[in-house]
Amino acid sequence: MGSFRARTAIATALLVTAGCDGRDGDENPGTTPEVPTYEGTIDLEIGAMDGDDPYLFSRIEAVAADERGRMIVADRQSNEIRVFEPDGVFAFHFGGYGEGPGELTDICCVEFGPDGDLWVRESERFSVFRLGETDAEYQMGLRSPQMGVTGVMAPFTFDELGRLVAIGHLYDDDGVSLDTRYRVLRDGTVDTLVMADRERQSVSQETVPFERGPFRGVAYVSQPFGARWIHAHANGGVWAEAVTSDYSINYHSPDDAVALIEGPPLPGPTLSPAERERAQVQIDRDLGRTDLARHPFGIPARKPPLARMFFDRDSRLWVEKTAADGAPMREADVYEGTTLAARYRWPRRIREFPTPWATESVLYGVTADSLGVQRVARVRFTPTP
Repeated sequence: MGSFRARTAIATALLVTAGCDGRDGDENPGTTPEVPTYEGTIDLEIGAMDGDDPYLFSRIEAVAADERGRMIVADRQSNEIRVFEPDGVFAFHFGGYGEGPGELTDICCVEFGPDGDLWVRESERFSVFRLGETDAEYQMGLRSPQMGVTGVMAPFTFDELGRLVAIGHLYDDDGVSLDTRYRVLRDGTVDTLVMADRERQSVSQETVPFERGPFRGVAYVSQPFGARWIHAHANGGVWAEAVTSDYSINYHSPDDAVALIEGPPLPGPTLSPAERERAQVQIDRDLGRTDLARHPFGIPARKPPLARMFFDRDSRLWVEKTAADGAPMREADVYEGTTLAARYRWPRRIREFPTPWATESVLYGVTADSLGVQRVARVRFTPTP
């Protein structure tokens, strides 16, 4: 799809302080300015173990909502997009496995384009549909901007000029995969932006060569409950990246300027006994699949203070903080640009994957019960006194 121009995200950072006077301990890990706080409760769940097919989900890859409040659900195994009315009643579905126009293969993510059409990312292409009252009309298909790379399952957005921006991989000279923003320009060429250098992207991770009989390869070994590099993307060309060990976020504007969002010095919650057991299982598994005599990482006393980030439909950045084991709620600081604007809490039953689809008053996500049955969930927020 045309030529590639690789560049690395480098810009001058502007310091914007969002917090002050941190304190030690899990009870009061830091202070931030007083902002409105919103509490969320689940008011609707869609899904069942048995019953009609539309309500049976295999693996929900994405959840979205249109302007009417209809829920759009991407189901991986059936390769269907299912649409539900705001009251949870099934409306219609489209897609289904195949490679022809209107058919879908290895679906991943969904997003509304600048003209209101629904884009669906597959492993090698994007398919575009126009949603109607009772069905969806196929509009066109577009090959993935990652030439020769298949199986990429990552989000996508549109920049300030309405150009597609897909998240994917670019390999460095040593063959190491680096997360990259691919922007499709109007002439069909693709502009590439490596979002952070190799060291930052592979924090708390090492590559270890191994040999098993005739097989040789490289294993990726990560620290259990260690820091991670995370990133989030919004329509309009805004995006952000950070390392979860520090409340310090690089906020990228459409013009490539970078500002720093710096929150309070959060220590992160201590690991529970159950989490320490899970960490030891991971270490033992890593030693069993490599030739290492000793694991390169130990078990940390605390989890990183940040959990993940995502943007809502108004391009506000939600910075979710790591919860203690067993905590019933998730909590995020929400920024308008680089200014802390609100704090949101919602049930921890909402899973981390897929990334929630959020507005100022509603969040859509996925829950799963003890048997692994997945359901679409809608959370409504109300201001707390």
